[in-house]
Amino acid sequence: MKYIFIVNPAAGKENSEKELMDLLKGRNDFEFDVYYTRGQKDATYFIREYRKENPEGKICFVACGGDGTVNEVINGIYGLNDVSFGIWPCGSGNDYVKYFGGASNFLNLENLLKGEEIKVDVMTVGNSCSVNVVNFGFDCAVVRTMEKVKSWPFLSGRHAYTVGVIGAVFTGRKNYCRIIVDGELINPDGEYLLCTIANGSYVGGSYKCAPKSLVNDGLMEVCMAKCMPLARFVAVVGKYQKGQHLDDEKLRDVIVYRQAKKVEIIADEEMDLCLDGEIIVGKHFVVENKKEAIAFRESKNKL
Repeated sequence: MKYIFIVNPAAGKENSEKELMDLLKGRNDFEFDVYYTRGQKDATYFIREYRKENPEGKICFVACGGDGTVNEVINGIYGLNDVSFGIWPCGSGNDYVKYFGGASNFLNLENLLKGEEIKVDVMTVGNSCSVNVVNFGFDCAVVRTMEKVKSWPFLSGRHAYTVGVIGAVFTGRKNYCRIIVDGELINPDGEYLLCTIANGSYVGGSYKCAPKSLVNDGLMEVCMAKCMPLARFVAVVGKYQKGQHLDDEKLRDVIVYRQAKKVEIIADEEMDLCLDGEIIVGKHFVVENKKEAIAFRESKNKL
């Protein structure tokens, strides 16, 4: 097994990246290379070209960054044989690893090397992939705001998301499209506040959007929130953040939940769709779940 560490130098936690580089110095007990990305989508391109030039042998591409870096890596390895991905979470969000116990389990080189390889589901949207969450509506307004403020001093990923939420309260609480879940139109009036389609559990650093998700059951967790007055929205956010929104009887009138293999999204005007924090734009999207489509090196302590 060869490890290739894909390092995003623009990721949020510089000390974590430096710690990894220090740990790799002088190591000759396993084969590895380090590659620094040069811009958006570079990791995806690098992985494809590297595998084309090196078609033999097992390789684990380790995403050293945040959820955006993970997204680029899984888009690179999807469809390739004898490849897997790992995560060294040194970005601003690191949402996917929260399903597996959090970043502390992954910021340990020995845990990575001794970890087990498991198959996980992948969501596809055309030629693009998502491993954690596909979301739209209010959440995309949050991401648009985050893009503007995340470079501000003293704003971590979680705080940037909170600022994004506050901004989106004024711009993204009423949205329009048709959401068809395994053939069922779940918003007949065409209105919605937000919708998440998840294989992971968390979004935005601390919001447990999909508390019932399993990363390899072949099903996506679909949660749509209906439009609601501001006062009601403020009350719901706390439940949503803690992952209590699906089982609260008082929220049954505003929360629609389904498990699905396919979700179709149809809009009259162009809209944003967010894949693991990366935004694409269009009027018609089809999100399909591919069961156990890629291999993930689950980093954890071994006794």
